[in-house]
Formats: sequence, structure tokens, C-alpha cells
Amino acid sequence: MRTLLRTLLFSLFTLMEYVRSGRLLFELVATPSFFYVFLMNRWDQQRADAEHFFTLTSIFTLVITLYTMSSIINLGDRPQCYLILAGRLGRSSYLMGLYLSAFTIITGVYLLVSGATIWLSAPEDLTLRGWVVGSVPLLLNAGLLMAFLLIISPLVFPAGWRLFFLGLVALAFSRNFISGPVEEAFPPMARSVLSGLQTILSWPLVPGFSGFALALSHELSVYALIVMTAQGSLLVALLGLALYAFSQRELIFSGE
Repeated sequence: MRTLLRTLLFSLFTLMEYVRSGRLLFELVATPSFFYVFLMNRWDQQRADAEHFFTLTSIFTLVITLYTMSSIINLGDRPQCYLILAGRLGRSSYLMGLYLSAFTIITGVYLLVSGATIWLSAPEDLTLRGWVVGSVPLLLNAGLLMAFLLIISPLVFPAGWRLFFLGLVALAFSRNFISGPVEEAFPPMARSVLSGLQTILSWPLVPGFSGFALALSHELSVYALIVMTAQGSLLVALLGLALYAFSQRELIFSGE
């Protein structure tokens, strides 16, 4: 219980530092700008439907996640953070506090966009249940991206391991780029090995892409529950890896 309380208090402290540093200004400008340009029901635009809302909001949420999580990581990667960890706050609470503070900001941004859309644009085919079913996988995808950004940050892994993980992701997506004449240029054995690696490495991406498709359909079903369970399981695995690596490595804060 004390560990949870310390994590929440550190998360609140990080949020206050995020606001004080002025980094929140980006979200405060980007959120209304996005709504006005893409979702607001104006006389020269057709009213947005639910699929249009979830498509654009999913992309916007991921973009905001990239900025917010990177900024939070920079806040946590400063020499003065040694003083915080020297106290009773453990490493796990420290890392989870950073994660929760970023997730709180992302969730707040999404709720603001959703509230403004429902109030001012009111998609006719968007029900409360549909909004909930579409929102959960959308936010889980944001959580997955945040966890991956945490893994490839200087806080958790050294440069060599970060390049290794980025290489795995690039290899998983390489099927879209290495095909046709380019693939035929490889020897048969190399093509077989590459195809096997691409297949294996693409599996962790399935929950994310399935979650995006679920957000667009926003239909509650057994399949939807399976997708959200897969997203949650992958999120727990990524956070577990980040927490374990952070607890084992020597702390070297590199920020200013």
C-alpha cells in the first residue's frame, strides 16, 4: 500500500513539474487545434461519424503520446533525480510514476477531444457503449507505445540494447519494404530466414493493429474482449521488461 501511495505521489509531483516547466503548452495548443480542424462540425463540412472520429483521434493520440512520453522521460532523466531515488522511492515506483503521469495527460487529452466532439459535433452513430468499446483499445495502444518508448529510452537500456530493439521493430515492418525484386536478390536460404524472422517478430504487433481496427468498429463482442486482453497482456509484458531492466542497470542520468 505504501509503495502504491509513493508511486501516486511521485506521479502527481511529475505532473506538477510538467506543468511548471511549460511542456503542457504543446497539448493545450494541439488539442483544440486538432478538434477545430478535423472534428468540429462547421457549415462547410459534413458531420463526422463514429468511424471518422476514432480514425483521426487514434492517430492524434499516438502523435501526442510520442511528444508527452518523450517529455516525461526527459524530466525523469536529469541529475537532480538522484535525490529522489536516494529517498524511500524505489526504482519501480519511480519508473511507474513517470509512466502514470504521462498516461494521465494522454487520457485527459483524449477525454477533452471526446467531450468536445460529443458536445459540439455529436456523431449520430456514436453511442455510449460504442465510445467505451472504441476508447479502451485506443488508450491501450497509447499505453503500448508509451511502454515501448520507455524501453528504448536511456533510462532503461544502454545504447546497444536500444538499437537492438529498434532493429527488431524495423525487421518486423520490413515485409512492407523488402519484397518483389529486392527480396528475389537474396539467396534462397537468406529469404527463408528473413521470412521466418518477419513472421515471428510481427506477432507482437498484432494486438496493436487489432486494437486500432477494434477502435474503428467499436463493437462489443468476444473478439473485442480477446483483442483487449491481448493488448493488456502485451502492455504488462513490456512494462515488466522495463521495470526489470531499470532495477538491474547502473543509474546514469544524462539529461540537464
